[in-house]
Amino acid sequence: MKKILSIHYDEIALKGKQRGYFQSILIKNIEKKLGEKVRAIETRLIMENYNPAYLDKIIMTPGISWVSEAYSIEKDEKELIKILSEVISDERQINLDVKRVDKGYSKTSVELKEELAKTLGIHFDKNGKKIRIEIMHDSFIINYNIIKCIGGMPIRSSGKVISLFSGGIDSAIAPIEIMKRGATVDLLHVYALNSPDAALDGKINEIVKKLGEIEPGIKLYLVPFHYFSVSSLKINKRYELVMFKRFLLKLAERIAVENGYQAITSGDSLAQVASQTIENINAISYGIDLPVFRPFIGYNKSEIIDKSKKYGLYDLSIEDYKDCCSIVSRNPATKSNDTIIKKLEKEINMDKIINDSINDIKIVKY
Repeated sequence: MKKILSIHYDEIALKGKQRGYFQSILIKNIEKKLGEKVRAIETRLIMENYNPAYLDKIIMTPGISWVSEAYSIEKDEKELIKILSEVISDERQINLDVKRVDKGYSKTSVELKEELAKTLGIHFDKNGKKIRIEIMHDSFIINYNIIKCIGGMPIRSSGKVISLFSGGIDSAIAPIEIMKRGATVDLLHVYALNSPDAALDGKINEIVKKLGEIEPGIKLYLVPFHYFSVSSLKINKRYELVMFKRFLLKLAERIAVENGYQAITSGDSLAQVASQTIENINAISYGIDLPVFRPFIGYNKSEIIDKSKKYGLYDLSIEDYKDCCSIVSRNPATKSNDTIIKKLEKEINMDKIINDSINDIKIVKY
């Protein structure tokens, strides 16, 4: 008998002939994150040398659907009944699932499930303790501490994306949604404080550390607000926020093109705030050639907050911080258009602002 971690994916299993490719990426990600070897058995991954502390890291690893502490035992039903009896102890209301991977086994999944229930006096209850028995070709696997994980596709299977990151609720978790689709995500933060080091002395650093637990090696691009702030004094204050959002997208696109990113991510939610009206989103996106992913475009604020709490970032995200958007958001225009944007870009010399900002950039790798 061996005590193991049993790691399962779901979306990768749908990839047909490409399953092996995506599975190998997931294995590399897990091994890099935990420093332990992982081997594939059918459509699950097995880690034999593990620490229970690994569970938290596995839960937040894109590509993994669920994980369980488990026993791998010889393919003997008497031994199965013995170990299962120890696992369930005095509990009798059990959510028992049996999966037959070995289709040549003498009993079907239903037959073995009913036999186990009868022998152990188990009553099936979907709200009871979850136990999953897997009939493998050379063993039984008893999954007994089953935990739902983040799911999706493994990071490094879907290109590179740069994500706009203010440190607020939406922008802190938008990168996670894109990581779940298999992309490598780095972050772009424009700071209003005196230096990049001052910007890192607080929640920005802590949030990125958390994101780095999901994607080890994540990069944070730190760009000063100063150049835009000084130049924007020339324009009507009602358009300052819209132009700042425009600056962010053009800055992100420039960094993306120069560093091999293929798309931009934003935490925008349609009509949530003044800068996110459909007119303003169209205006600030005018002429941006790269795709702009907005994973929360159809979410309301409470749904985004629920996700933030689920990912463990809500409390950090609401800590006080001198956010640039709050500085420039007094009585903003809600119906901009590309004609206004082009005119204001010339007035403030947007290209020069971006050049100066990039010359002052600092990159931190986590």
